[in-house]
Amino acid sequence: MTDPQDLVRLHERALLNFALQLTRSEDDAEDLLQDTWIKCLAFQQLLDGMTEQKQRSWLFTVLKNRWLDICRKRKLERLVASQAAPVTNSPVPLYQLEDKLDKLPALEREIVYQKFWLGSNSREISQELGIPEGTVRWCLSQALGKLRKIMQQSEKEERCLL
Repeated sequence: MTDPQDLVRLHERALLNFALQLTRSEDDAEDLLQDTWIKCLAFQQLLDGMTEQKQRSWLFTVLKNRWLDICRKRKLERLVASQAAPVTNSPVPLYQLEDKLDKLPALEREIVYQKFWLGSNSREISQELGIPEGTVRWCLSQALGKLRKIMQQSEKEERCLL
């Protein structure tokens, strides 16, 4: 059985350089490298049966795939954060928001309700409504855009009354 420290000595410099190229951040590169070594420990037996070149290839693949996972997660977090941004700058009472929701088409209203009132994710809503997950996400995006416009219009009308 190969000593994990031998693997680290053998491949660390090349992996760190690759991680730095991918992340453009020393902290992220070190975190990424550590994730790769943790995965390596779980697959120690597999790595023992490989040549040095195949080990390096496997480690590079693990590192790259982990980076892609992180990028996807960050992108999703940004998307959710942009959709979860407040519709207006001032808090809106729930009864007023429900009135605005009534102006949405039935499908969009149901998706918003399940997402924000019931806390369901796209997959759960998809299964519940019998439509593709992508359609759920698209409808949610459309509904939030419409709600923003409705809320902005309401704010303008309120300002005119003052």
